[in-house]
Amino acid sequence: MDNSWSEIRRVCDNDPPTASPISAITLDPHQELVWVGNDRGRVVSYYANGLQRYTSFKTHIDQQVRQLLVNDRGVISLGQNSLQMRSRRGLVKWTINNEDTQNLRCMTTTTLPNSEILVAGQQDNMLVVNVGRGTITRKVEGANIVVMRKSPRLICCGSMSGEVMLRDPRTLRAEQRVQAHTGTLSDLDVSGNLLLTCGFSQRQGTLIIDPLVKVYDIRMSIRSLAPIPFPAGPTFLKMHPKLSTTVFITSQSGQYQMCDVGSVTLGAGGSGPQFYQCHTASYITAMDVSSSGETLVMGDAASWVFQFADREEPSVNAYSAPLEMPETQSMPNVFIEEESPLSLIGLPYYSEPLLSAWPANLVYDVGTPPPHLELDVTQQIKMIDFVGYAPNPGTRLRNQIALRKKKGKSMNEIPKFRSEQAREMLLGSRRGKELHEETDSISSLDEDDLEQWDETGTAMPKFYRRVEIQYSRFGVDDFDFGFYNKTIYGGLETHITNSYCNALLQVLYFTLLLRHITKSHIGQPCSKGNCLCCELGFLFRMLDDSKGQNCQASNFLKAFSTIPQAAALDLFEPDAPEPSLSHSRLIQNFTRFILEQLHQETNISKANPKLLRSTEEHTMINDEDGDDVPSLIQQLFGLKTASVSQCSQCGNEASRVTYPFVVDLVYPKKATPTGNQNKQYSDGIIPRKSFSDILHASLRRETPTKAFCTKCQQSQPMVARKILRGLPPVLTINSGVTSNEQAVFWRQYGEIPEFDITDGDTGVTTGNTWLPKRLGLKLNQDELIVKELDCDSLAQEEFAGDRNECGIYELTSVVSQIQYEKEIPHLVSHIRVPDSELANGRKSPWYLFNDFLVKNVSEQEVMSFKSTWKIPAVVQYTRINWSELVDLDSLPSEVDKSILFNDISISKNRGDIPTSYKILSYDELPGPGTLVAIDAEFVALNQEETEIRSDGTKSMIRPSRLSLARVSVLRGDNTAVPFIDDYIATSEPVVDYLTEFSGIEAGDLDPATSKHTLVPLKVAYKKLRLLVDMGCVFVGHGLKKDFRIINILVPPEQVIDTVDIYHIRNRQR
Repeated sequence: MDNSWSEIRRVCDNDPPTASPISAITLDPHQELVWVGNDRGRVVSYYANGLQRYTSFKTHIDQQVRQLLVNDRGVISLGQNSLQMRSRRGLVKWTINNEDTQNLRCMTTTTLPNSEILVAGQQDNMLVVNVGRGTITRKVEGANIVVMRKSPRLICCGSMSGEVMLRDPRTLRAEQRVQAHTGTLSDLDVSGNLLLTCGFSQRQGTLIIDPLVKVYDIRMSIRSLAPIPFPAGPTFLKMHPKLSTTVFITSQSGQYQMCDVGSVTLGAGGSGPQFYQCHTASYITAMDVSSSGETLVMGDAASWVFQFADREEPSVNAYSAPLEMPETQSMPNVFIEEESPLSLIGLPYYSEPLLSAWPANLVYDVGTPPPHLELDVTQQIKMIDFVGYAPNPGTRLRNQIALRKKKGKSMNEIPKFRSEQAREMLLGSRRGKELHEETDSISSLDEDDLEQWDETGTAMPKFYRRVEIQYSRFGVDDFDFGFYNKTIYGGLETHITNSYCNALLQVLYFTLLLRHITKSHIGQPCSKGNCLCCELGFLFRMLDDSKGQNCQASNFLKAFSTIPQAAALDLFEPDAPEPSLSHSRLIQNFTRFILEQLHQETNISKANPKLLRSTEEHTMINDEDGDDVPSLIQQLFGLKTASVSQCSQCGNEASRVTYPFVVDLVYPKKATPTGNQNKQYSDGIIPRKSFSDILHASLRRETPTKAFCTKCQQSQPMVARKILRGLPPVLTINSGVTSNEQAVFWRQYGEIPEFDITDGDTGVTTGNTWLPKRLGLKLNQDELIVKELDCDSLAQEEFAGDRNECGIYELTSVVSQIQYEKEIPHLVSHIRVPDSELANGRKSPWYLFNDFLVKNVSEQEVMSFKSTWKIPAVVQYTRINWSELVDLDSLPSEVDKSILFNDISISKNRGDIPTSYKILSYDELPGPGTLVAIDAEFVALNQEETEIRSDGTKSMIRPSRLSLARVSVLRGDNTAVPFIDDYIATSEPVVDYLTEFSGIEAGDLDPATSKHTLVPLKVAYKKLRLLVDMGCVFVGHGLKKDFRIINILVPPEQVIDTVDIYHIRNRQR
């Protein structure tokens, strides 16, 4: 005992992000191996000399390995509800998993150490298992046993109540008992006539670790000896195999001591206790000593294994059997010659970009080497300043051109301007043909090739990068939007304030129920000036007619920027966003805001239509009073929830019904170690949870709070609970990823192999993703069931009951934040296009919407979040049978056209001034094909941004932003009398009225000073929208630009533009 013990090596799990706490550790009594089991059911063996991994296999499916027992035949692993024996190579010999194996805790050998083992736990009987056959041979009474140790004469069994029972190893009958602790036992060990225990005591209703190791003499009757003090709190005990009275005592903090029991209890001579420290960042969960007594191993909750010894080269056993090593196959020799291909040399698989894969901005052509000059030329060179001259010797051919490298097809990420393409195609140049071929090849690659997605998820494809509009001297019309979108679905432009909303606006557009609601809303009278529901309806109508053209959400975003609540919630994007700005959090807050805003704008007290069909047994749409019907948005997105607050003092409950529109995911928090509960997780260790587990915990939250109790008449501690009462057609979820620990659930767990334990097999890999394609939700009174389902799963029958209490949801959209390295982040959306609107011939129903870039993508690409450049923000699920739940006929379908027949003006100074127009009469109601002439005038809200290049040329960065100031529509008959001549009120500052062209002067757009017919933008827009929907044909000059600024899309067959009629081909751009 004079030798000092020290740490000689340590090792951790090979995959730290998925590491699990060690729950069992033992040293092999026959070979030089260390066996380790963790909380996930995995067993790993290491070479004792070096701690290199020897074997690894999974013995229990998501169950803790509670004890390991090793004999000459193999290793026996004890799980919570199963017992399994494997060879040291990992091959399964037998498995016991039945109704007799429930909540097992410990095991030990009997008088036949190689033939029988005794298994016990928190059940009524102990089990005798035949090791050779893997069967239960008999049962013995013994309940709640947590630890067992065997001596030559007795089997010591410790229970949860702190009692130690000594049993005959042959008959297994109880011989003696002793109450060692008032609480549960944590460990015990026996050597010769000495019994040592450690555990907990009950103090004021809580368990406290006893600071003493109890010592008993068990020769005749159990006699208590002097205990061994250990202030750090003893948790593990191991008797020294060579020194019968020496014990190793270890605490959870890592402190351990080597103590001679005889010197403490019997007063014999000898050295005192020796204290040591295991330096762990977590807490110790298991400990064992080798049969040779030369080495000690410990395991902690951070998956670290520590090895201590009292010598430099310790051995586990005095005489160990040799290890069975894997057969190594020598690789064939590879002979490399000059004509041998490079592929003969094998390369390892890689999951990160290779060093040889240089980025495009670092690769450039160095050019050809300069021509060699003959000697007679170099000898006659005369230098004047820094220029050399020499006479021509006449040895070179005349009229030679420089050798130039032939340019191949370049994969441009930014297309040429349309004016450049048209000019080159018109001139018929060879470069024009190359451009045409190049554009075709790029388009086909970007649109049709779904296999270009990197399965490792580490490299970001170029179509995820932020897209920018480039301007030529001809403005935005010269930009080739078709380069980015070859689909039939319209994209949304950038360079608009708060255009980060584009991703969610696309998601809302493909939510068919919301599209029906907004279209119905714009057909009805609405007096609100900046109504987001109206603007959404106008935007959705424009996307309906787009057929793949680019659209703008400028009117919606303009109305959004005028809402004070949005400014108070900090929902506006800064003018110069920084890379640190979290667009993920921004879009999640906007999701909650827009749904709440739409609810307020569509909520009609006592007159809301019943969108959802109710059943006879239960109703989803009526509130508790039975009178009011929830708003359309509450019926579509709202999770009917009972918020129950219970007083902790008197038990009084107060309940109210709410309709939250969004579910915020709440992730498990990292726990701190308490007591000897191995299921606690240390810092850095995250418990594995499925998406359905986290969603269930987020839907059923219990939070302590303090509020006023109406019964106690004072402020009391309360417990607030959320109980789900109804399932909506659309389930919107905010991912809530704000840290790397939360992102691990989506990244490392994005695609992780699962293992199915079968006899004779070490695991079968499946490729399930963490984000499920389908979810099943079921309400059972106050209980909620959430399960992940396969598309062809038989488990769907469980959720095929009452549609108001059961629902199957399918993933329909995902909004993600994209940030490449240190660039400014932006948002994209992946949307599953409904079958009714899916384009023919597409390989996948999923589409990527990156502002005005729209591309067909694979489902694997949508579900993968392996890399750090893609972070999920908003996830939306839709019920697969939503069409059966809703009654669209309940929505108002008749369009109100009275706005065309009413003279509306908000000007306070118009008075009796005669108007320049005559309102339509009901007899003049336009119809399909009705000709109308239109003209619009605009004012500038800001000037264009330009830069002067070094060569003196001017380049446009951003064109001036124009706003509609006046719109006039004339009858197309012979009279040509205007029926609309509206000036548009604006609250934004005007920098240039463009009076020379528009005739608008200062004060014409101010309600307090204007003498004209002044209307809000929404009124003028709604009139034009009605004319377009009624099929009117618009005649005018330069209507394409006018309609773009007005932000309305008119089908080409309804437009007669004199720019196109009087067109001179030779004067193209």
